Amino acid sequence: MPKYLISYRKTESTGQKPEWASFTTQSDASLEAHAIRERVDKRMSVLGEQLWGTGDVVWLGQGRLDDVLYRREEAAPEVSIVYGLVEE
Repeated sequence: MPKYLISYRKTESTGQKPEWASFTTQSDASLEAHAIRERVDKRMSVLGEQLWGTGDVVWLGQGRLDDVLYRREEAAPEVSIVYGLVEE
């Protein structure tokens, strides 16, 4: 089963500096941007977090975990959610 790393920029209160939060998920099917957004929205609602940025979802590609995390840091400041396929 493919393993995906999903990262999103979040804040817990207005005016707070955004920070990345990440989690992994496994899926039999490839995940589309709308499915990623739904998973992030569900997680944020449980944790009481707010999404930072424009809500854009960006595919980072495939690679080792550290490669995908490195590419995450290169995302444009307005990008809210990034995800990639993590090789095991």
